[in-house]
Amino acid sequence: MINTIQAHVIGASRYSMDNGVKGAKVTIMQPSASDNENQLGNQVSTMSAPYEILDQLHAYAPHMPCPLELDIEFRSSGGKATMHVLAARKPNATGSHQPPTATSDKK
Repeated sequence: MINTIQAHVIGASRYSMDNGVKGAKVTIMQPSASDNENQLGNQVSTMSAPYEILDQLHAYAPHMPCPLELDIEFRSSGGKATMHVLAARKPNATGSHQPPTATSDKK
């Protein structure tokens, strides 16, 4: 299942091994849960991604760390749930995917 999340992306990197295996990772930061007494400040998470994700993220590199909208897929790996980034883009300022109406352009 693919979900879209808002994340504060702090960096990304990719790798290519001699055996042909390629991939990337996207690192995000999020505030700790206020109701969790075992966490303070911010938490950092790393998500796997396809090698090509860096091509999408190059446009945002001068602004990093920055908020981005990420399409993610939950995967199971070694008995643990992981998140895999499929796409990244600048978030829509209104939080809506609807185009402005003609009346909003009038003054």
